[in-house]
Amino acid sequence: MDDRIEKVERLKNGGIEPYFSGKFLKTHSCLSAQQQAEQKGMRNIEEIQAGNSSAPVVYTVAGRMMLFRSMGKLAFAHIQDESGRMQICFQRDMFVISKTLPLDSSAEDVSPLKIVEKLFDLGDFIGVTGEMFRTHHGEITLFVKEVTFLSKAIRALPEKFHGLSDREMCYRERNLDLLTNTETFQRFRLRSHVIREIREFFYEKDFLELETRILQPQAGGAMAQVFTTHHNALNHDFVLRIALELDLKMAMGGGFERVFEIGKNFRNEGIDPSHLQEFTMCEWYASYQNLYTNKQWTQELFQRIAKNCFGNTPVVLKNTMGEEVLIDFLAPFAEERFPDLLQKHAGLNMYTASDEEVRKVAQLVGVEKISGVGRANLLDDIYKKTARPKLVLPTFVFDYPEALKPLARPKGDGTAECFQLVINGWEVVNSYGELIDPQLQRRLLEAQSSIKAGGDADAMELDESFLKAMEHGFPPMTGSGFGIDRLVALFTGQSNLRDTVLFPTMKPEKE
Repeated sequence: MDDRIEKVERLKNGGIEPYFSGKFLKTHSCLSAQQQAEQKGMRNIEEIQAGNSSAPVVYTVAGRMMLFRSMGKLAFAHIQDESGRMQICFQRDMFVISKTLPLDSSAEDVSPLKIVEKLFDLGDFIGVTGEMFRTHHGEITLFVKEVTFLSKAIRALPEKFHGLSDREMCYRERNLDLLTNTETFQRFRLRSHVIREIREFFYEKDFLELETRILQPQAGGAMAQVFTTHHNALNHDFVLRIALELDLKMAMGGGFERVFEIGKNFRNEGIDPSHLQEFTMCEWYASYQNLYTNKQWTQELFQRIAKNCFGNTPVVLKNTMGEEVLIDFLAPFAEERFPDLLQKHAGLNMYTASDEEVRKVAQLVGVEKISGVGRANLLDDIYKKTARPKLVLPTFVFDYPEALKPLARPKGDGTAECFQLVINGWEVVNSYGELIDPQLQRRLLEAQSSIKAGGDADAMELDESFLKAMEHGFPPMTGSGFGIDRLVALFTGQSNLRDTVLFPTMKPEKE
């Protein structure tokens, strides 16, 4: 760093601003410059050196210098921008360096090539203008006529050939991971593409995108523990939201008929490869539609993403055994019932089993926490231990226990009108035929409060403001929620959600 900081002053003395403040006009990206040169043709380097063309085709690109090698009178470098990398060529006495500061009288009297060799470093941003040619090895290269120094990197990049490989450092220093690992960079470009397709899907179905509050007086819409903070101006404790659901439903009560939101949720729970405390969700609600339409739209959305982001190709995932499996999202999704899966994989009849039998099976299959957990949550834990890991292909699982889904419409047989879409053992989508009966909703949330008082920290709380809005009237509706991080992880074959979040939450390193 000391050496590079010294170069900052030497650049200034030479009339070169180390941190360009103007507007640098690019004509091409690295990729488009190479593509256009391929289409329009190029002169060979000898013709460029002879300067015997009155109207050369000129390209101006900019990016980081990622590779540099000097060969006497010639030097070759690679610059990298968002589109990729391109080779550039410097020849002594055949290019100039743009002067952006007054020249100091003590400046070194050296050629432009010597300045590049001595004062330019890997990681620096530069802009170059010149002609394209093809080397004897067949590589399309820009012959530099003018170079503008744009920004000095005073800290060296990771080793140029291997990039950043330590997984924890990739999470802590994502900027370097993006810069040196092409796969990471493309994954986050793909994430942006997926989110754009989700928005376009809902816009085409006449949905309105809303934004709701993150700080809330109390949590609702899911079963989870919360993060608590204090609002100084109001002198009151608030929580970070755990779901988008309740506010969106209250907006539906205000007259909106189709709404969706993409936003952050926060759940203060255990961390593992498929769970993060801060994550991005998409939730949507549609009036006058039912769970069947919900299922159709869910499959349609996933097929759209597969088609427009992946070109219909099967996605390669790894199952719980580490084996690769192909997922064809364009094929019809399978359907199962929660009670049937529990009977098949755990030998448990959820309708007739006593609470004691449920606890024994939970202990037998390895459920970690049993004491103080409600019956419905134990059934769900047993299902997650036994049946869910075996659901690799996209599968709609219907009819979860009624007490597990207190915001969904009860079917009258102990189950709720709902489904989850499970892919590769992960719950990806949670969908309801929404409960809109305020009296029944109050009884179900009161039951949840009792369970919470009994020691189940994940149980829901009774929210009077939500119930009051429902008492004023909600339209019949269906709704759905899914995690963006988990969706991207599935489509890109990642086993850890941190690999789909730009800057995942990490415990600070000790100084």
